[in-house]
Order: sequence, then C-alpha cells, then structure tokens
Amino acid sequence: MRRLFGIIMLMLAAGTLSPAAVAAIRAPAGSPAGDSFGVQLVDIPVSEAGDPRALAYIIDYLPVGTVIHRRIKITNEEPKTAHFAVYADAARIANGLFTGETGATPNELTGWISVQHAEVTLRAGASVTDLVTIKVPQVATAGEHYAVIWVQQSALARGATGIAINEVSRVGIRVYLSVGRGGAPPTKFIITSVTGHRSAAGLPSIVAHADNTGGRAVDLSGSVRLTAGPGGTSAGPFSARGVTLAPGQSGNVTFAPPKGLPNGPWQASVSLISGVTTVTATASVQFAGIMVAATASGGLSLMAWLGIALGAVVIAAVGALVLVRGAARRRHASA
Repeated sequence: MRRLFGIIMLMLAAGTLSPAAVAAIRAPAGSPAGDSFGVQLVDIPVSEAGDPRALAYIIDYLPVGTVIHRRIKITNEEPKTAHFAVYADAARIANGLFTGETGATPNELTGWISVQHAEVTLRAGASVTDLVTIKVPQVATAGEHYAVIWVQQSALARGATGIAINEVSRVGIRVYLSVGRGGAPPTKFIITSVTGHRSAAGLPSIVAHADNTGGRAVDLSGSVRLTAGPGGTSAGPFSARGVTLAPGQSGNVTFAPPKGLPNGPWQASVSLISGVTTVTATASVQFAGIMVAATASGGLSLMAWLGIALGAVVIAAVGALVLVRGAARRRHASA
C-alpha cells in the first residue's frame, strides 16, 4: 500500500493526476494499512487570486530581493501517529510533464526556499500549519524557476524474504516562480494545428498542438466540440487533461471521442485553458477509415480470389500464344 501511495503522490506532483486544492489522497476501502496524508496550500497571492491553479500551486512573480511567505497545511489521516519530513526539491518541465525530483535534489530555486518545520510529528487525524519562505537574492537569474515542496513519510518494511526495504511516500505542492526586474511576463500560448486520427484499433482521436509563446509556464487542459458532421450531426464536448509547457515549449493535447464516431468530415472547435487564459481554434477534421481484409461469407478469401483471377489471366495469355504460333505454321505450310 505504501509503495502504491508513493506512486500516486509522484503522479500528482508530475501533473499526471488532476490538480486539487486539497492534495490528500485516501487509501482504498479495505486497505490493510489505511495510510493517507495530505498537504494543502493555505495562502494565495492577491495578484494570482483569479487563477484556479493558484489554489493548488505556489505561483508568483517576484522582483529580485523580494521575500514571500506561504502557509501550507499538513494533515495526518492515518489511524496512528506519523512522522513527516518537509523539504524543497528541484523540479523540471519536459515532455509535457511537471516532474519533481526525489532525494532533495538542489537547483537555484531550492536554495531560496526554507521551511519553518523540516520535521513534523502528528497524531492520528491531526493537522499542522507549516510556513514556507522564499527569499529571492539580488543576483537571482531572471526567468521561471520550478520546485516542489514535498511532505514525505518513510517506513522500514520487511518482505517475505526478510529483506528490509525503506518505502517512501510523498505528496507535494508545485512551485512556479518567475523572477525579473520589470513587470510580470505575459501568459500566452497558441494552437498551431488541430488534426483527426484513428488508431489501428479503430479508436478516434483529436490532437491540438500548442506552443507556449509567453513568459510563464502553462498547464493546458480543455475541450473539443464536433459539429457539421455526417447528416448535420454533432458530438461532444469531449474533455482532456493536457500538458504542462515551459516558455518556448510545444506539446499536444489529445481528446478521445468514442470509438463509434463516424469518420466525418467534422468541424472541430477546440478550447484550451491555463488559469485565466483561454485560446480557441476551429478546423475541419476527419478520422481515417481502417482497411480490413474482405472475405466472402462461406466462400473463398479475397487473396484466394485474386490468385484465381491471376491464374485465369496467365492461362488466357498462354492460349493466345499457342493460337498465334499455330496460325504462323499454317501460313508457312501454304507458302
């Protein structure tokens, strides 16, 4: 259970699970351990109050020399007293994912972060507020910086072979910090293409390709609606959890309509959103049909019929050649 819980926590920080204001995850019903704990961001900056991402992540723009404080709430929902470590770790954005490192990997941003209580012990059902401080030095590198505030629990478990294994569970809060000497850079992205596809298994998909053209990272999600389909039909909307893109990066947001959707053509209207920024695009899409080998019911296969046809052509050609040679011999005999 602890190993599974740790995987879920990593997925949450990496962005493969949907963000939530409260990051607590409960164990499945009937779990023998019943272990769960969570972390919640308490403070939201006024400048980011309209951004729903700011409910779950520390998102801010700071001039050099600035100090900010953010409170986080740690909750122990386990049936016993538990001990947690709280620390900052490096993070990166690559291949459409926000990924937190493990093992307290440093980067420039983690050097600016401190926590009031690096070790926390909580009884069953208890909560505590910890304070995260970010102090941006005068020599800070301008641009966006990424980190994760991990709340971590470790336990020594013994397997059936008697070997001791240190199992680690983590839950984290992302940190998106933009640093500069002027105003906050803009959040901008564009949709460069919208295309339709159908897999070998017959599953349709719509892919919206997006470029981050601004100065802030974006967490893209969205929906697509199909209109003007065969017979004037419409379908959707279909939603998708998208990708995280750093400034200058590109990525795909993929929507998965139902398998039985006709090939089209359709008019696809895509809306992608990150925080308070929304971009829409419209394109004509079509899902390519799948080539299936045809067979005659209760008869020969298509390949067999092709072989018979080819044999008939060869026989006809040989017969024509025999007739030509016979006529030539008769002419020669009469001469």
